[in-house]
Amino acid sequence: MYGYKHYIFSLSVDKDALLAVYKGAIKRIRVRTTEGMVLDIDADHLKQFTTQSGIYGRFDLTTTKENKFVEIKRLD
Repeated sequence: MYGYKHYIFSLSVDKDALLAVYKGAIKRIRVRTTEGMVLDIDADHLKQFTTQSGIYGRFDLTTTKENKFVEIKRLD
């Protein structure tokens, strides 16, 4: 997508830690991209990737040039 930024990161959140997200105690999840940048992502954007064991995998976060959220896709 032209004019958009992409950030690749891996995430490993077990089901116990994920409970805090669903209870609202955790609103943002901090990740480190493959390029070393640290990002805070709204936890609600990651709920679609939840499994019974948690959230695991590599992801591609897309934002606008102004760093507004566009989408997150699972890469594997």
